[in-house]
Amino acid sequence: MSQRRGAPQKETANPEMVPFSQVLDKPSGGMRKSMEPMETTRPNPNPSNVTTTATPASLDERYESEAHNLKLKHWKEGPFATGMTAPTWEEEYSRYTNPRECCMHIEEDSMGCLCFSAIACSKLGASRVGNMAVLKQSTEWVEEEEEDENGETKTRRFTRPRLDVVVGPYWPMLCCVTYPLILGVSAMTLITAIPGKHPVVILVWACCTIGLIYSLAMTAFRDPGILPRYEKPPPSGENNGWRWSDRAHSYRPRGAFYDPDTAVIVEGFDHTCPWTGTAIGSRNMLSFQCFVGLVFICLMIDIVLLTGGFP
Repeated sequence: MSQRRGAPQKETANPEMVPFSQVLDKPSGGMRKSMEPMETTRPNPNPSNVTTTATPASLDERYESEAHNLKLKHWKEGPFATGMTAPTWEEEYSRYTNPRECCMHIEEDSMGCLCFSAIACSKLGASRVGNMAVLKQSTEWVEEEEEDENGETKTRRFTRPRLDVVVGPYWPMLCCVTYPLILGVSAMTLITAIPGKHPVVILVWACCTIGLIYSLAMTAFRDPGILPRYEKPPPSGENNGWRWSDRAHSYRPRGAFYDPDTAVIVEGFDHTCPWTGTAIGSRNMLSFQCFVGLVFICLMIDIVLLTGGFP
């Protein structure tokens, strides 16, 4: 009985079988040889299945590669020194499959929550510079010095976009917290405490309140000093502290820093203020200082007026 059991095994033995150790050493070769004969001897009942499963993967990879290349090109060829973000707010909004979980989409070197800007700015058609929303822009003429091939310095005159009205990534706090507090306290003072007061008191209160609202607007809606992109430092700045920024793919002068919240390089960068919704730099520093000073002045005047301190 044992010989009958052994004979069929000897007849069906595969002379091309390799040891199990070699199969482990070469899984892509030995294992495929032992498995392919059973599959290739049978015709595929549905040959189109092979193409339908492989083609979508290749199309997705090709689409992701092209999208990444376009994003990289837009980042390197943009007129401003910004971080690598989505080119438009529409594209930013399309990344959020579930609007309720959009604030959970956090990336490195990002403020983490751009869902409000993505939703509102995509509806308004606002353009994007880093994480800043551009509500209005124009064109300006600029003259810069550059060196030619012979090493001589010449003046180049060209046009570039100018940011007229721009808001930072924390504009929801500006619109929903800062302005309502200021306008609410001012309205309560105007209704309950201002009537019957001396004209000088009314004039001082009105000037301070209007100045407070105006200085906040000039801080929040003005370009804080977003630096243009410099692929090489100007001749006057080569030995004057200009450094390369990998995050913005641009040279920056001394005192200009990359702000990860706004994703731009800001000249004279001081800090990012959530109360004003934007970064504080060289172009809105004066209005920001006026805003901070007038906050305390208006607060003291309103407290005195509401408590009946002025006749």
